[in-house]
Amino acid sequence: MPPTISYTSRDFDTIMTALRNHLQTRFPTTWRNFYESGIGTAWMELVAYTFDSLSFYLDVAANENFLPTAQDRASVIRIGRALGYRLRGPTGASVTCQAVPEGGPYGAEVIVPANTVITSDSGVPYLTVEEQRISAGASEALPGALVFSQGEARTETFAAPGTSWWRQQLQPSDIVEGSLVVTVDGEEWEELSSLVFANEDSQAYQWERDADGYITLQFGDGVNGMAPAAAAAVVVTYRVGGGVVGNIYTGDVNATVIGELAGAPPPAPINVLATNPDTRGSGGEEPETTAHAKLWIPRFVAANGRAVTERDFDTLAQAFSDPVYGSPAFAKARLKQEIPELNTVIVALWSRAPDGSLALPSLGLKDAVQAYFSNNGAGAVRVICTDVEVEDGELVYLDVEVTATLAASFAAADVVSSVTAALDAILQGDVQQPGADVRLSHLYDAIQDSAGVHHALIDDITASSLSREAIGLGDGAETIFDAVLGLEPNLPVVAGTILVEAGTLVLTDQGDGTLAGDGTGTVDYDTGVVHLVFSAPVVDGIIVYVSYRHVLDTQRGGVEMTADGITRRLVGEVQYPPIVPYDPATGEKGIAITDGSQVAIDDGEGNLVGADVDPAGVNRIDYTTGSFDVTFLALPAADTEIRSTYRQRLQTPCEDIPIGKEQIAIKGTYSIATSEAEE
Repeated sequence: MPPTISYTSRDFDTIMTALRNHLQTRFPTTWRNFYESGIGTAWMELVAYTFDSLSFYLDVAANENFLPTAQDRASVIRIGRALGYRLRGPTGASVTCQAVPEGGPYGAEVIVPANTVITSDSGVPYLTVEEQRISAGASEALPGALVFSQGEARTETFAAPGTSWWRQQLQPSDIVEGSLVVTVDGEEWEELSSLVFANEDSQAYQWERDADGYITLQFGDGVNGMAPAAAAAVVVTYRVGGGVVGNIYTGDVNATVIGELAGAPPPAPINVLATNPDTRGSGGEEPETTAHAKLWIPRFVAANGRAVTERDFDTLAQAFSDPVYGSPAFAKARLKQEIPELNTVIVALWSRAPDGSLALPSLGLKDAVQAYFSNNGAGAVRVICTDVEVEDGELVYLDVEVTATLAASFAAADVVSSVTAALDAILQGDVQQPGADVRLSHLYDAIQDSAGVHHALIDDITASSLSREAIGLGDGAETIFDAVLGLEPNLPVVAGTILVEAGTLVLTDQGDGTLAGDGTGTVDYDTGVVHLVFSAPVVDGIIVYVSYRHVLDTQRGGVEMTADGITRRLVGEVQYPPIVPYDPATGEKGIAITDGSQVAIDDGEGNLVGADVDPAGVNRIDYTTGSFDVTFLALPAADTEIRSTYRQRLQTPCEDIPIGKEQIAIKGTYSIATSEAEE
């Protein structure tokens, strides 16, 4: 009997083996040319090579038909289209500016027309998508008076051929998402996700974006959507640009635009000064990556256009895009845990800075997302009786200290570079999602797999949050300012993170408790006491701001041990050190240990005290290691659970870092030391 054919063995070597076995079985006496230099072997190798190559291409083609294995962007676009998902192109940021009409006040509104163009000081173009109106009587800066969207306006005009299913590709590859407007003979047509939803009277079109970013319009056939009449003038307007470059920093807009006085015949031109001293650009995103799409397409299909579960809200908020305000970089929903809850879902949003790092979203983007979920009319997505609130997401900065032992023949600088890249891959981009804990094992895996690392040890991970406080006001004479930062008890400032700004005067943290720059200063990282001496008086009316990062903590606790019914003395270690000590001044933080009826409480100095504690016992808590030794007055019954509740300071080398649903972990600072491997 001939050998069983293995249809899964399709590489060169296995095909050669199968051919040889087949020939020896089928022609045992007539085919004996199995020499390496023989013509028979050459023919077998040619056949094996051909089928090996064919098998490879068949496998690749098969892989491109399934979302988990698809690699080509065109394949992901095709799969997404079949499931109703369209990969997002670049989105345009918005920036909200203060407005000062020159020569005012005026007795009527000042109108800034649509498509009014400005350019930021960093060279990014913006325009007004809609007409903007400044209130009558305005003569001083009006916050939020003007909204500009990033991009440049473009127009293309075509003569319709009058054929069914007419397709027309547009020229640029960077058309801003949501900015397309199509008119036929001066009448605006409706955009549909698919002409399947159109009828013979629908003045509608659909569009697709290919793997290179180019958009192709498609019109109907008279059954699924009307076909533009022959020679009809089809005018397509859109914006080009988009991306994170539009998420400009504060103070980057200082432009004069021309408005007109409402109701004045003829319209009187008015100069309007637009600036952004307190707001930054937000909502600009690069085209969606294939990795991002592969993550969200299954969730989009499961949501089916309705926000019911937490994941549904996550998915629809993540897919949201607005032609004026752009889209969020990340979004995360959670149920409001306050009484009364009122079926309220809170959606946290994040945007990006021009360098791609995460930042807080604009008020306009948050309002647009809230309006999307609060809609009760056409296109509504949320469940009836569910309220939605949108808030700023919280950024958790991770400072990581690593000691890496060098593998043979690797230079220290190269290893530092490879470890940095490995950590960046986890803490930047689409990999780290909101609400996802930072796993110590993932960090170790990434570091150990870095080129040139023989072995490594994470010495410390610190999780911190950024705060900004106003600590004084300039009067044109004063140079000395003293303040106490609003720290939570026993959660210090992260060394090296303080930045002081007073107009053009700046002081930076040197990491040793001193400040330098346009003057000098000192800071106590533990207490938050700040002393500043500027080199020149702070200008009258200028606010002195201090930005800094402070260490975070999280609620911990649980069953630490069970009583044996023999001894009143309980000795053990809590699971998640270090512990934040109790603060007597505020009555906050600390640790409590209980057997259900007796309680021992931390006094802030490492002692465990209380009416139920035997004063003859050791009764101590080690905040660093979590070791406790407490003796109760009464004997806890056998198998009684001994529980703890405490706040863990998120500054540890040996634990995962918990991340709340309103938080996302991002890169802080890395300290990467290297050492030579021992012989």
